[in-house]
Amino acid sequence: MEFPRGEYIFCELPDGTIGGFPSWMADAAQSSAVTLGPPLASVTALAALRALLDTLHSGPKRDKASLEPVHKERMNETKRTTIDDTDEPAAL
Repeated sequence: MEFPRGEYIFCELPDGTIGGFPSWMADAAQSSAVTLGPPLASVTALAALRALLDTLHSGPKRDKASLEPVHKERMNETKRTTIDDTDEPAAL
């Protein structure tokens, strides 16, 4: 499939989601030109990120829409009677 940044290959992952990657990664001639360098993230940082993502993913109601009605705010029935009764800050 062609995208603005090139062609992509899509495949179905074990969990049923669709994943994509640039097609050059599957081309031996193009991918052999990629050079390796030192790692940019430590294993400790990656493990901490994984733990954070697992925590966020396992939170309540993250994967389902709520069927509970949304409550609207009620009108404040208090009437202002003086000019001093304001939400605006006083001028300095």
